[in-house]
Amino acid sequence: MSKKKPTSTFSSVNSTFPRSVKNTKELLSNSRGSLKNIINHAKALLSLQSIISDQYPNYPADDIRVASLNDGHLELTTASAASTTRIKYSQQTLIAALRRQKPPHFVNSIKVSVRPQFQKAAVSTPDTAPLSDETARNIADAAKYIEDEPLRKALIHLAGRKNLPTRLK
Repeated sequence: MSKKKPTSTFSSVNSTFPRSVKNTKELLSNSRGSLKNIINHAKALLSLQSIISDQYPNYPADDIRVASLNDGHLELTTASAASTTRIKYSQQTLIAALRRQKPPHFVNSIKVSVRPQFQKAAVSTPDTAPLSDETARNIADAAKYIEDEPLRKALIHLAGRKNLPTRLK
């Protein structure tokens, strides 16, 4: 009897794809139609981002971002109103710099808007004082007269933090 060689899952899956799909870089560089248009547009946006970063070297890289480019209309977002104002005042200089590039970027107008970067700051919650026995009892007593079931349960839970009996029916 002849024994079959075990095949790995990768090799069996890999053999079902045509050779042209095996290399992602090759696939993207040989793309046609819509995919090619998307890739070219993304390259143009990256090129614009690089040029704009060079035009405003005193700003951090994330301060001015290219949002879109459609029909000669460039949209930028900035992290602050100061950056927006500076770009608006130097708009014509920026358009001229973009047109001097090889290949030129034909930008007719620039719209700049502020989009602040939200940083996750460490928010410290203040320490809350524990409920006194009297306060817990008052909350539990008040909960008896609440008709709204979710609110009543929340008050009972709050009063129960003091290890008081929470059965109030």
